[in-house]
Amino acid sequence: MITTGGRQFLRDQITTNVGWKIGSGGDSTNPNASDLDSPITYSGSTAIQTSGITRVSSGESAIDYTITILGSAIVGEIIKEIGLYETGGSTLICRVPLDPIGPVVSTDEVQIIITLEVD
Repeated sequence: MITTGGRQFLRDQITTNVGWKIGSGGDSTNPNASDLDSPITYSGSTAIQTSGITRVSSGESAIDYTITILGSAIVGEIIKEIGLYETGGSTLICRVPLDPIGPVVSTDEVQIIITLEVD
């Protein structure tokens, strides 16, 4: 059993140094995955993005990540998956399959909220 202090410690460890990627893959999530099924090039790169993400602690063991995606960086794409990554080592923390969003136009601004909870 993880103690309250342990939950808070783990939550604090993933509050910083977390980035994101989006993709067009649509299959189920595999716990052994190390990357998205089909990463989408965002602003000319498939690298982990560190801008457009806001982190807010939510209770003793959860963090809400709000990711803002600008349509001008992915015109014509359909978003079907998003992943959170540890930015220093590129470790995939979680992958979330989504109902398809798009095709995205340049004036779109997509916001996705992911809640991670240590239990």
